[in-house]
Amino acid sequence: MRTQQPAEQRESGFTLPELLVTIVILGIIATLLPQAIVLGLRVTAGTEKRVAATSALGALGRYFYGDVHGADEVTTAPACGVTAVIVHLGRPGTDIVYTYDPPTAALERVTCTDRGVVTTLLGRLDPAASTRPVTLTCGAETSCTSPMEVTLTVQSDPGTPPTALTAVRRAGAS
Repeated sequence: MRTQQPAEQRESGFTLPELLVTIVILGIIATLLPQAIVLGLRVTAGTEKRVAATSALGALGRYFYGDVHGADEVTTAPACGVTAVIVHLGRPGTDIVYTYDPPTAALERVTCTDRGVVTTLLGRLDPAASTRPVTLTCGAETSCTSPMEVTLTVQSDPGTPPTALTAVRRAGAS
């Protein structure tokens, strides 16, 4: 005579097919999850660089137009203790220098007055974009018609075309 086992003993544990299906599903997840994480990190890093470059370009634009408009003189001469000058905008009592530092990828605006020197970090540009991501295309090195236009070309992202910021000096500037 056969005895019946209690219900709790009959249903304890997994069957072999259930166990195999679980192992296969976990294997698929374990294979795809690291790839998804790496892809997500790459996208995040690229987005972070683009946001930083856009921010730097916006900060440059906020200062640049007013600085050029008020400049009496546009050169690339060193000033304020800065030798790596992109553009030097001078007016009586104030020198403003835009500079880019490749090792730190920092785009800076340096203001010198008789009261001291103030350095403003405009942002950081992606060093992979260009060896010289900010260039002066009109000014002391290039002849410009009066009133002199000053153009800075910024290559902030290797995947996008460069952005040109052109500002016009005031009519009274010599």
